[in-house]
Amino acid sequence: MNARTALAAAVLLASALAPFAARASGPYAVAVELSHQGEVFAAPSVVVRDAEPASMEVTGATGYRLALTVRELAADRIEVVAAVDSAHGSISPTVVVKPGVPASMKIGEMGLTVTVAPNGG
Repeated sequence: MNARTALAAAVLLASALAPFAARASGPYAVAVELSHQGEVFAAPSVVVRDAEPASMEVTGATGYRLALTVRELAADRIEVVAAVDSAHGSISPTVVVKPGVPASMKIGEMGLTVTVAPNGG
């Protein structure tokens, strides 16, 4: 096989595989616990698509607004960008988690625990 034929074969192979490389991962099942002074005040769950922002809002005395973007960085690393606004305060953490392993953080009196698991794609 000469160089020109090899190059043409490589380009053809790369173009055939491109749709698979561009395919987004997910969806993901995301479980969240929101806490204030160590007491959980909300525990929402949501299914999200890779790299697509999602949000939810609950009204009332213990209401909150939660926005999430989940993005696969590698097979064993998922980035979660969260923003929480509540009567108890606001936090906007970004964390990198392993699939199925809870990650917890506390900022001031507000806490957030997030678990992200693949949801069958």
